Amino acid sequence: MPTPVQSLRIIEWAAIAGLALLTLSYITLAGHLSRHMILHIALMNGAAPLLAARLIRYYPTQVSQNHWHLLIAATAQLALFFTWHSPPVMALAMHNLVLGVVMQLSLLFAAIWFWKCILSYEAGSLWPPIIALLLTGKLYCLFAVLLIFAPRPLYAAGMAGHGSHTDQQLAGLLMVTACPIIYILAAAVLVARWLQHLREQKAY
Repeated sequence: MPTPVQSLRIIEWAAIAGLALLTLSYITLAGHLSRHMILHIALMNGAAPLLAARLIRYYPTQVSQNHWHLLIAATAQLALFFTWHSPPVMALAMHNLVLGVVMQLSLLFAAIWFWKCILSYEAGSLWPPIIALLLTGKLYCLFAVLLIFAPRPLYAAGMAGHGSHTDQQLAGLLMVTACPIIYILAAAVLVARWLQHLREQKAY
């Protein structure tokens, strides 16, 4: 069973591997929407957990039992994600460099906050972050499935040249493949820590 330090390292290495794979995919893909999705996944599911783990390791704080912090962080992350990815807002962000940078930075900071809350929990009370990870991953998967199976491009309006249905489906496939991996892996690591803690409690 992994210790807290080992848990952080597993998630860190998974994030690094994901970033390397996403970088390679970004270089080889040409679709505008799929490239946006690669950058989005790299920031929220690669850089964010990596930075959050580093913050916890070098600047530990006492937030492990604050369920409200986790609830607010998870809600803020989901609200920002679905707001920025609504067709009208996405069209504006893809045609305005400043707005696009604001979008990516806001999603990154929200994700860092979310992952810091997730990874700060103590071994004796890990059910809230496990639920938060599974619920967040499921909602992201549902959005990805919508991109894949939508009968027409959702982002065609106001995005001339970037509303390809194939590009949209590829973006959805990237998301439905990459996003659950880090969330399910993190949840599995936390479950392992929780079970280890329960066994140690019974041993005493």
